[in-house]
Amino acid sequence: GVAATYKADLGGAEVFASAGQYTLKDNVDGDGVQYKHDAQVYHGQLGAKFAPADVLKLTVGASIYGYDNDKEAAILQSFGNTTNEFNLVEGFGQVDFTGFAIPLSAYGQYVKNTESTDGEDQAWLAGLKTKVGAWSLDYNYRDVQRNAVVSLFTDSDFGNGFTGSRGHKFKVGYEIDKNFSLGAAYLMAKTDLSQLPNSNADVDTLQVDLEAKF
Repeated sequence: GVAATYKADLGGAEVFASAGQYTLKDNVDGDGVQYKHDAQVYHGQLGAKFAPADVLKLTVGASIYGYDNDKEAAILQSFGNTTNEFNLVEGFGQVDFTGFAIPLSAYGQYVKNTESTDGEDQAWLAGLKTKVGAWSLDYNYRDVQRNAVVSLFTDSDFGNGFTGSRGHKFKVGYEIDKNFSLGAAYLMAKTDLSQLPNSNADVDTLQVDLEAKF
C-alpha cells in the first residue's frame, strides 16, 4: 500500500492529516488477476491539537476507513464479525490537564460501521491516564459491538481478539531508566461467542512486559 502524512502549525494550533490505500488480499473474486478485484482499504484522517487555556491541551480528530471488494473477502469475516461489509467513521479526542499536582489525560474514541444493517455497528472507548515520577497509570473501558469494526484489525489482546466484547483494561508501567521500562496490563472482557456453548465468555488476560529502547 501507500500512505502520506501532513502536519502544519497554524498559529497556536497544530493540524495533522493522513491518507492511504492498502491491499488486503489479491484478486478476492477470482475474476482474472486484476488490481481492481483486490480487497482494499482506503483511509483518511484530519485532526488538530491546540491549547484553549494555559493548563489545558486538546486533541480532536476524525477518520474514515472505506473498504473495497470486502464483501467477497472471507478474511474480513472472522473473530466475531457476522458481516464483511465495512465503512468505518471514527471520531477521537484527548484532553490533557496540566494544571493539576499530577498530569491527567482523558481520552475517548467512537466508531460506527455505516454498512452494517443489524444494529451491531458501534464501538466506543473512554479512559484516563497519568504519570507520577517514574510510574505511569492507564485505564479504559470499551464496548465493541459485533460488526462495529473489522475483527481482523481490532485489539487482539482484548477478548481474544473477538468483536462483540466489552470490559476494562488496566495498565501500569515503571520507567527503570531512559532505556528500560517494566509494564503490566490486566484486561477484563466479556465476549459474545455465539459459536460456543457459553454465549457470554469471560476472558481475563494478564500481560507483563519488559521494554528496551536504544
